This record gives sequence, structure tokens and C-alpha cells, in this order.
Amino acid sequence: MKKNNAHAIISSDFVQIYIENGIKKVELLLKETYGPSGKNIIFDKKNLSNPQLFKNGSKIVSNLRTTSEIENLIFLMLEDCFQKINNISGDGTKTFFLILAYLVLNGFKSLTQNTYSLETKIGITKTLNYALKVLNDKSLPISTEIFWGKVLERYIPQDENLVNIFKEAFEKIGKTGQLKIRTETGKKSNLVLEKGMQISRGYFSPYFTTDKKNIMVQFKNPYILLSLQKITLDDNYLIRLLEPIIYEKRSLVIISSDIDEQALSTLILNKINGILDIAYVKVPQTFLFDKTVLEDLALYTNAKLIVSSRDWKSMQKSNLGQVNKVLLTKTKSIFWAKSGLKEELIERKCHDLKQQILFSDSDYENEKREERRRNFTGTNAIIEIGGTTELESSDLRSRSEIGLLGARACLYEGVLPGSGLSFLQLTEELENWSRSNLYGNSINGSKLVINSLVKPIQTLMECQVDKSTLLPQSLSKLESLAKVQDIYLSYDIKQNKVKNIIDSGILDSLKGIRIGLQTATSLTYSILSIANIII
Repeated sequence: MKKNNAHAIISSDFVQIYIENGIKKVELLLKETYGPSGKNIIFDKKNLSNPQLFKNGSKIVSNLRTTSEIENLIFLMLEDCFQKINNISGDGTKTFFLILAYLVLNGFKSLTQNTYSLETKIGITKTLNYALKVLNDKSLPISTEIFWGKVLERYIPQDENLVNIFKEAFEKIGKTGQLKIRTETGKKSNLVLEKGMQISRGYFSPYFTTDKKNIMVQFKNPYILLSLQKITLDDNYLIRLLEPIIYEKRSLVIISSDIDEQALSTLILNKINGILDIAYVKVPQTFLFDKTVLEDLALYTNAKLIVSSRDWKSMQKSNLGQVNKVLLTKTKSIFWAKSGLKEELIERKCHDLKQQILFSDSDYENEKREERRRNFTGTNAIIEIGGTTELESSDLRSRSEIGLLGARACLYEGVLPGSGLSFLQLTEELENWSRSNLYGNSINGSKLVINSLVKPIQTLMECQVDKSTLLPQSLSKLESLAKVQDIYLSYDIKQNKVKNIIDSGILDSLKGIRIGLQTATSLTYSILSIANIII
């Protein structure tokens, strides 16, 4: 008998009630975690042995489930938007939700009063677009190392040792360098630096892969053979070179301009039959720059570069390069050098490249020289997040990863005053603009946006100020803060003072604000258009 998958239809009379209840439950939790004095939420994870602590809005919503299927449906809808904001900017999920909650709850009131229309939606959209234009004009770029340090202090979890580790890491690798985070329970947080040279060519054939799941090649302590000539089996030069490596049971990476089919087949058969851990990378000599790739690798790995048949004849195992480890993917190769290996020569080469840049007028050639110089000094940073317990270290790692995303988001579009002050500063200008550019119900939509922008700073005050004196204090404070128009000033909610944005580090990324506002209005339109829920 065919199974009957019956569905329940929730009528439009009750849809609004369920959505409001779901949003209010999320709002209650997020307000507890909001701002500098925000607390953690602990979740009892039934599928894990340990409970988990969360303060990040995205984590809270993704783990929040109740006994109501309809409310859980609302949480899933919110979760998708929270995740999008979190993945792109690493910050602003709670601010996004406070604005969304105001727009949705008051949008429902407009629907009930029959004042919500297409004009209202147009008013919301136009006001948002104008607000983003003004914010973009006011944003400050991260122009100094001191300013970047303050950005890290703002986004990295409030642990002085950890913040200093992140600062040191970026001093070594630059603002856009590669940085990884891992947990080390039972230890102190620590910085590990790995120097590596990278080329934009990967393994020639997937037969060489050692990690079939991730489709990559990984060798520890391999030999490196570099040749500007085509690799062949002629005169048995290659075979003679492979024999002592096979006997030593070391791995080998061959990099050349070309290889013939017979030589390639021999290498693949050796790999498949387990005779020799070997991989081949082809670097065609299409442009002049391609030749320098092998020259630079020869210097970096302390290898003799084969440029003629005479070099093949005299080639010995001692002429091969060596590295600590190598990682090859389909599109790139990374080599980590042995410490102390030709460091003086590498420094001299970097100095020579820098001098060539100074005395050359060719932008293209200078760009390539700068790439080469950075490749020699390239460093990867690994931050080991410590903690007494697994719960502590995993929580700190989670917040560090999110904080790192937030800090890097500031580099793209600049920063604005934090604590919701940049929104508050907008309100008067938006009101004047809407009166001059909007009419009818579109003004109601504009008012919804303007009032929603005040919610973040109002919520901060609710969390910080004594409830008995909240209303008169917050109203007077909001009025005075709205008059602060200096873009270099932020509001310190803890000390109840206006401070310089660079000195205080109280700031928000424009990218996070933009993504949050756009997502909030888009989701508002979707929620207000729901007529029925089917479960």
C-alpha cells in the first residue's frame, strides 16, 4: 500500500504569529550575547560527548531547535542568511538580525493596518541604497600598521596573548598572507612559521597523487631534480640517477620544461608499483618568466639546474635539491626549504630583484620581479590555539576564525565607527533625503529603515544600562550621539564616551555592514510575502 505523506497547512491567520514567535525567541538569545558585555550560550549537543559554548550569532541560530516544527522552519530560513553573512564578512550577524527583526515585526503591523504596499517596498529599497552610498563615502581605509593592529584587537577574541600572536603573524606574512588556525588543547597559544616557495604549476598526472581523497601529492624530505631540457631515457642518465634514490627509499620530484612519453610511463610505473615515490611537474618555457621559475627553485632548494647534455653527464645525487616537504595539487606546487640552506644567497637575490625594480620602467617586468621576491620570502603562519580544556580551546578557535574573517573584511571596503554609531549618524540625513525624494507610502518604508538602523545602538544601551533609568538616559544619549558627525569618532559603550576610532579600535567593516543590510531587506521581503506554511 502506498504511504500517504500528509501535510498540514498553516493558514495566513496564524503564519504571522508563528513567525513573530520564532523571531522573538532568536532575538531574546542574541540580545544576551550582544556587545562587549555579551555572554555565551551553552548548547547540549546530543551527538557529541561535550556541550558547546557559542557567542557567534550564526552558530547560535544553526544549533537552535525547539519542539515546534514551524519555528524550526523559521530558524532554518534565518540560518541560511546568517551563514552567508558569516562566511563573507565574519561579523555583523547580530546587527543584521536586529535590523531584520524590526523590519519584519513592524512590517507585519503595516500589513495588518493595510499600509504595506509596493510603494513601501520601494521606499525601503531606495533608502537602503542611499544609506549604503553615504556609508561608502564615509568609510576609512586601513592605511597604517597601527590601524591594522587596532582592527585585530577589535575582531580577535579578547585575549592579549592571542592578539599579540595574530599581530606577529601578520608582521611576518603581510595582511594578505596565508594563515591557518588549529587547536592544541593543554598548551599555550603559539605561532608557527613555515617558509615556502610556490609555483603556479601542479602535478602532470593524477597517477602521481599520494592523497587520493584530496587529490594531491605530499612528500616529506624529497629530492628535487630541475631541468631546462626535455626529460628522456636517452643514454640512461635518468635511470642511473634514480637507482641510488630507490635504494635510499627517498621520494623525488622532477620539474622540467618537457618530458617524452617513454620517460613519463617509466615514472608512472615506478610510482604505481611502489618502487619509488615520485612526481613530475611540467613548467613549459613559453615566456621568459618561465625560465626564472626553475632558476629560482634551483637557488631555493640548493639544486643544480640542468641546462645542457653536459650537465646530465656530470649529474650526481649530491647535485639534487632538497626540501623539508612538498605539496603538489593540480594547479600549484609549494616547497618548504630546509633551514639555513643558502639563506645568504637568497637574501642577496631578493636585494638584487629590489634594485632591478627601482631602475626599471617596465611595469610588467617589475610586477614579475616583485612576485619572485615575495616567493623567496614567502611565509605561511599557523596559529595554535591553546586552552586548558577542549571546550575552551575549540570555543577560542571558533571565535578566532570568525574574527579573522571580520578583520580581513575591513581591508576590502574600509571601516566605519562601531557600536552602531555610523547608523545613528545617518538618521537625520536619511530623513531629509526621504522628504525630498519620496512620497506616499514609500515614506513609510523609509521610516522603517531609519528606525531599524537605531536598533543596534539601542540594544547595546539596554544591555549596558540599568533598566530602571534606561528610557530617559538612552533617549538623551541617542540625541547627543546623533549630533556626532566626525567619521573619526566612535562610541565606547562601556565607558559611555566618544573616542577616536583608531585609538579605541571600536569599528565595523563596511563590507560586513553592506552584506548585513542587503541581506536583512531581502529576507524581510521574503518573510512578509509568506501567505501559508505547509509542514
